Amino acid sequence: MSNDKKVRWGIIGPGGIAQAFRAGVLEADNAELVAIGSRNPGKPELKDNFPEARIHDGYQALIDDADVDAIYIATPHPGHAEWAVKAADGGKHVLSEKPMAMSAGEASTMFAAAARNNTFMGEAFMYRLHPQTTKLIELLKSGVIGEVRMIKSSFGFALPFDANHRLYANHLGGGGILDVGCYPASMTRLIAGTAADKSFLDPDIVHGVAHLGQTGVDEWASAVLQFSSGIIAEISCSVALNQENVLRIVGTKGRLEVADFWFAGGKEGGTGKIDIVGGDGKRETIEVTDTSHLYKFEAESASAAILAGKQEFDAPGMSWADTMGNMRVLDKWRLDAGLLYGVETPQPEAK
Repeated sequence: MSNDKKVRWGIIGPGGIAQAFRAGVLEADNAELVAIGSRNPGKPELKDNFPEARIHDGYQALIDDADVDAIYIATPHPGHAEWAVKAADGGKHVLSEKPMAMSAGEASTMFAAAARNNTFMGEAFMYRLHPQTTKLIELLKSGVIGEVRMIKSSFGFALPFDANHRLYANHLGGGGILDVGCYPASMTRLIAGTAADKSFLDPDIVHGVAHLGQTGVDEWASAVLQFSSGIIAEISCSVALNQENVLRIVGTKGRLEVADFWFAGGKEGGTGKIDIVGGDGKRETIEVTDTSHLYKFEAESASAAILAGKQEFDAPGMSWADTMGNMRVLDKWRLDAGLLYGVETPQPEAK
């Protein structure tokens, strides 16, 4: 570690998500960006987008950089497990962009690599660490809507069809379930866990369906989850269909509603809103204002865990067991839908 108690970060896959993470690192008191690894190090935009970072020729060169403590992995999904394992075996801490991997099996190999190397390994769900999520948990625990009975959530958008885009590419794990279905799945498990006074809860039953398009990816999909507590959740996602994207938590005394919960107050900070709707239909809005960049919270929390010698996030961040449970839900959803991914082929560099 550097002497000023900042984690020195490197990035593998310097695309759009990586730029958002960089913005978060710049605001974090305990982190700094020092290097990136690129398969195309001569791209002029790299210096513009990551001006403070050394540019390495290739991902392994970044792992071999002794002045890098931790690596954020922002490649397309099939690259997460490969480079997380290589980074951990190189002695680096790892924050992997969601989904953690292509499957629960791959995620398990990633955590095994961190365990044998005594390094941090975490899944980057930025919303989990935002103050709005903390407030949502507080409201649920307060009993303002009574006992939770049902959860309904979607994350769906309509991206024009392009067979070459990663979200329509089967071999890159395209489609909605892995890329955005992971959000309502993880939130649902967080809510069910909170209702049971736990950090998360895994469902006993998962039933999934999907429409598979011409490139073999799930263009829109839905799943029903049932928990031992009696809670039933309906979740959906899409890459070819606009959806309402409102989280609804229905209890015995009312419900909570949060629009676009993963964006909280906005990517660059702002005011998020949680609506409390009583049994009589009366609506009260709770505002959560924070001017910080959305990705600051995951950068700061991961860095804090690393500096404290921890190997995983504290709740409500995604612990290893939490991530494994979420990956198993996505696996079952895809299995029910008949969604299989093809043989991996050369990947574009970043999301």
